[in-house]
Amino acid sequence: MKTRGWAVILSLLCLAGTAGAETWTVRLKAVSGKGTYTHELELPVGKQASFTGAPATRGWPRRGLIFNAYLNKPEAGLLRLDYMVELTGKNAARPPFQAAGKVALRPGKPVLAAEASGWKLILELRGKAEPGARKNGNGSIRTSLKCGRDEHAANFAFLPDQQYTVVTYSQDSESVRRFMVGLLPNGPALDGSFLLQYTLQLKEGAETLAEGQGELILNPGGGKRRAAAGDCAFSAKAAR
Repeated sequence: MKTRGWAVILSLLCLAGTAGAETWTVRLKAVSGKGTYTHELELPVGKQASFTGAPATRGWPRRGLIFNAYLNKPEAGLLRLDYMVELTGKNAARPPFQAAGKVALRPGKPVLAAEASGWKLILELRGKAEPGARKNGNGSIRTSLKCGRDEHAANFAFLPDQQYTVVTYSQDSESVRRFMVGLLPNGPALDGSFLLQYTLQLKEGAETLAEGQGELILNPGGGKRRAAAGDCAFSAKAAR
């Protein structure tokens, strides 16, 4: 799996669809440190909806939000949301948090869709689930990139055969750090195990601390699987 920049992530979302009569409200909440950023988006089934502007903010600092979403037709009472989220900062070229992927939502139940570098992205379909709706349609993958004493985690709620990406920028007094993880979990085998394709990069200033791509076989509920990434170690674990 190759990552070719944030423009490719946008193309992964199914943003072209047919008109649907049913409209839902998707609530986005992004949390980092002392800041909580929320926005509600009216989203018809089978159509794209987008928002660019200032989210409702509790705490600090103030940030901008880009939120692109597409809501698929319900299956077994769950609706798949294709999402792209970006929280912006002072430097437009280095947004603190970007995430893209697809997640199954049960109305009324928030889902922790993505988590990295102290950021949490929570998505919720407002309303009530229909009788007999499945309780959860997502798996969970936890990843970690460990470089010496530093550890960088990226976690996702996921659906098989869909691609997930998170990119974060953070800055200390000396340099800017960029952390990127992209995942493609394949469909499960008969025993529940599945192939996880991954790509990753960790940069500090102009120096690349870790970079690579590869594959791991994960078994839900099993232990971590590890792979080398330069002088660092990448690991992943799937929850049941």
